Amino acid sequence: MRKSNEEAAETRRAIVAAAADYIRRTGIAEASLSDVMAAAGLTHGGFYKHFRNREQLIAEALVAAGNASADMLGKVRAEKGRNAALDRYLSPEHRDAGTPTCPMAALGSEAARSSGKTRAAAVAVVEEMIDALAEDRFSGEARGEAMVDYATMIGAMTLARIASGTPLSEEILERARKRLRR
Repeated sequence: MRKSNEEAAETRRAIVAAAADYIRRTGIAEASLSDVMAAAGLTHGGFYKHFRNREQLIAEALVAAGNASADMLGKVRAEKGRNAALDRYLSPEHRDAGTPTCPMAALGSEAARSSGKTRAAAVAVVEEMIDALAEDRFSGEARGEAMVDYATMIGAMTLARIASGTPLSEEILERARKRLRR
């Protein structure tokens, strides 16, 4: 029996969400279609009913993860201010999460080596994160400050994750928060 268009769309959303979580946890290269489909509670056989290829899924998953991260960061900044958003991002909870919130902190170097749709999706995520951080995204100065902030945040989170479980990790997060506060 065929699924309705609504059911098919819901299944597709579930696959993208599962892939977004999976790639942030394991990396892009490690995300096999079988593993992603199993994470979505589905069999590998149904994949091509929803996506042309693996790259399409990875690109959509990257954008979905980026949207969620930018929405969270933008919401915290709007409700509690810039420093609260920085504190949330540069927190031990974000560092220690099995599934990191920010796809660029989790996948940045892999995304940089990707091509085609995956790389384009990564660029879109970076743009969205910069917009979420910018006090006034239409101001060149505010956008420039947001770029530097985001670059510092990603670098600090990446280094803190590498050094996780050591005093260096805590120091990296604390110094980055201190440097970025205004």
